[in-house]
Amino acid sequence: MKSNFDRKLLITTILLISVGVVMIFSATSIRCAKDPAIGNAWFYFQKVMFRVVLGAIAMIITLNIDYRNYKKYYLVFLAFSAILLFLTAIPSIAGDAGGATRWIKIYSLTLQPSEIAKVAIVIFLAEYLARKAETLDNFAKGFLPATIIVGGLVAAIALQPNYGMAVAIALVSAIMFFVVGVPMKNMLYVGVPAVSALAFGVMHSGHARARVITFISGGDPLGAGFQIQQSLIALGTGSFAGLGIGNGVQKLMYVPELHTDFIFAVIGEELGFLGTVAVMAMFLFISWRGLKIALRAPDRFGCNLAIGLTSMIFIYAALNVGVVLNLLPTTGIPLPFISYGGSALVVAMASVGILLNISTHATKSLETEILLTNEQRLGSMNADIGRRRWHRRTPHPGFEYSSGVEGLPPGH
Repeated sequence: MKSNFDRKLLITTILLISVGVVMIFSATSIRCAKDPAIGNAWFYFQKVMFRVVLGAIAMIITLNIDYRNYKKYYLVFLAFSAILLFLTAIPSIAGDAGGATRWIKIYSLTLQPSEIAKVAIVIFLAEYLARKAETLDNFAKGFLPATIIVGGLVAAIALQPNYGMAVAIALVSAIMFFVVGVPMKNMLYVGVPAVSALAFGVMHSGHARARVITFISGGDPLGAGFQIQQSLIALGTGSFAGLGIGNGVQKLMYVPELHTDFIFAVIGEELGFLGTVAVMAMFLFISWRGLKIALRAPDRFGCNLAIGLTSMIFIYAALNVGVVLNLLPTTGIPLPFISYGGSALVVAMASVGILLNISTHATKSLETEILLTNEQRLGSMNADIGRRRWHRRTPHPGFEYSSGVEGLPPGH
């Protein structure tokens, strides 16, 4: 097993997972003990620990696979993801929840294909943006082909419907495009129609439409807005230091499915403002470590891959917290490493494993190259500004500008 990986990233990830396990047990134990169909306070704890073990295995595997191998099989990952997404449209295979078919059933287990698809998209973009680095300024030859492939998978996810996941993947993709220097106008050519299509889809989807209207109006506290209102009460009840682990009351049937998308409300109620800040600080720390790994990656593919995976974790955390704080409409996005979930947890831990593997190849060459490139760009820009505008500048009273060239008066 590799040993020269980023230990700070690993330790922070383990801390977040530990917080998740404790909070899930706290949120579900009383309810499960009183439920005659379950009758076991440890029911969800046992299930989440099984998933943590699966995630740990996935993390160990990806940690020990050279990340450069992924770019050889990016088409395989894309095709596999597309097939899995297609299977969600087959009623005999797909799992239905609230009218959405986001899962496929494999015996007693369920798999969420969109979780696999998001990593496949990041791997594809990392490879494509590295290979096409010199042609990305060209809309038709460089940028458009990638957006067609990504857009197709994102559209398939939106049609499940899973608009929250579709938006999250689109945001991660946009960040990857932006970082490598795709012109903003090219991104707008695709982004504006995409946002319009998303808005059209949401407005014609009863469940998603109700969520957006409830968010905008702030009403329906006993209907579509019930969960948000109760989560805000939980956060307010926790005050500064919280009620203590296990002492929260909103989990007692006030907030349905509190252990999934709204686990952050449990943290706020039982660990208080301090607990929520600590959790957000850990996500920011993971983002910082991921960025450092990207800057020190030995090649463009590794840099792009680290940026994509780090952005994925950060975006998902930001969207989840934004929903719980009522800053965004409900998206159904889980809180990475903490929310109860199978596919999401395993994929998130596998993604950290990939980041850890990239960190084992760390070098300062790319970081230095990026810094030098930025300095060169600034120098070139300043020189260009000087050539075009220097002769028109009017010195500020009390100051003189020296040209630095003998024989020319100040101000020239």
